[in-house]
Amino acid sequence: MTDRIEELVDDMAEDAAGDVTSPVSGVSEAMGAGASLLSTASHWRARQLRRGVRIELPAYLLVQCSWFMAFGLQMVLFPYLITGQNHLHLDGLALGLANMALSAPSVLFLLLGGVVAERADGRRLLIILHLLAAVPALILGLAVARGHLSYPAMIAYGLVIGTVGAFMMPARDSIVNEVVERRMRVGSGVTLQLGVTLATMAQFLAQIAGLILAGYADKMTRMPQWMGGFGIGPIAAEKLLVAQGIILVFGSMFALYLAKGRQVRTGRRGMGAAFGDIAEGFRAVRSDGKLWAMTALMFGVGIFVIGAFLVVLPIINRDVYGFGSDGIRDMFVTFWMGAFVSSVVLSIFKRIKRQGRLMLIAQLLGSSSILAMMWEIPHWAFLGIVFAWGLAGGISIAMSRSIVQDAAPKEKLARVLSIYQLGFMAGAPIGAALMGALVDLFGPQKIAIVPAGGMALIILWMIFFTPVWNMKGAAWEAHAAKK
Repeated sequence: MTDRIEELVDDMAEDAAGDVTSPVSGVSEAMGAGASLLSTASHWRARQLRRGVRIELPAYLLVQCSWFMAFGLQMVLFPYLITGQNHLHLDGLALGLANMALSAPSVLFLLLGGVVAERADGRRLLIILHLLAAVPALILGLAVARGHLSYPAMIAYGLVIGTVGAFMMPARDSIVNEVVERRMRVGSGVTLQLGVTLATMAQFLAQIAGLILAGYADKMTRMPQWMGGFGIGPIAAEKLLVAQGIILVFGSMFALYLAKGRQVRTGRRGMGAAFGDIAEGFRAVRSDGKLWAMTALMFGVGIFVIGAFLVVLPIINRDVYGFGSDGIRDMFVTFWMGAFVSSVVLSIFKRIKRQGRLMLIAQLLGSSSILAMMWEIPHWAFLGIVFAWGLAGGISIAMSRSIVQDAAPKEKLARVLSIYQLGFMAGAPIGAALMGALVDLFGPQKIAIVPAGGMALIILWMIFFTPVWNMKGAAWEAHAAKK
């Protein structure tokens, strides 16, 4: 496929070389040589630009991998250090409150994070945030190594990481829109839906790697006989925390290859400028039925799905099946492997006509599968349910992000994304605390009906009272219009 930039440069060079004439002897030749030199320089500049644009998407995916591999490590280590017998060994309510500390800062700072993401240099912001996230992981690793681990230290870790994450999410998620847009300008066939799906695949794959690595904490895991039967681990928890910090430092290095990106200027000044920008973002979400519905859906997911995911599953792992960090690893790896599989399948389709319909069906099937956990089932069947839940989750995450990225005004993208994510993050601490209390009162299995029933009601509301069920994907509509 001929590069659009090179075509433009060729046209400029031909015009310069072919149309320049002069009655003075030698001037035409000199001007022609100058035009040729300009063409050569322009070709070199075009190649440099093309190379920079092409490396941006892989660099962005590596930034995504860095953050989410560290996140995968955290997903196992955080509940393990709180509930594990070799460490704090606390109950479900303590875990729920700690997860609330981990997610609550996003409720406070996520909207401000959206404003900062639009105004700041995105590349520099990602570099700083990765470095800031590495610090608490390294400090916590030092505390575990010296035997000074405490519940207040875990709460402090959660508050710091949650605060950094509030600024990270809108900055990272809004950049993919710009990366895809620049890539399309040089003739790439990557659509926004495909770009979001690739980023989602990178997220899932990196999380799986982090989850697998964290599962070797303080205990040897023996491979099946068909793999040789060898053992891996134990790896001390403090070493894994140090690895988490180092991985985040690598993320800041990958961010160096990103372009600076657009910086929005709203014209507001003074202390009230941020609040004015946030209010404008809320008006944009409220005025669009799709954006408002997706934000409400994410609030429900935060309460019912994430609460069960962060609290109920680790307690089932410990109290019902008697596993430690290795069980948490197997459980979370199974979920994210399902999500990765479904995102790989989605990547085959650059344009999906009914994104909202596919998302809601996946949400309903995933929520319904949780009901099987109410009965005594073998561990392999439990993992099978978790895998099915992951398949549905992968579809839901990719489609919901694509819908919001398409529907949001580009000049308010980071603010809209922060509000959309706020719906998710505001529900998560409520769900974590609620599920932690219900687990201690009724046990982890009986309350499976709560997340399943809650999500079913929200999905029915989405089908009958919002435009999401009947909406058409922007990429599909654009392709259909060309035919």
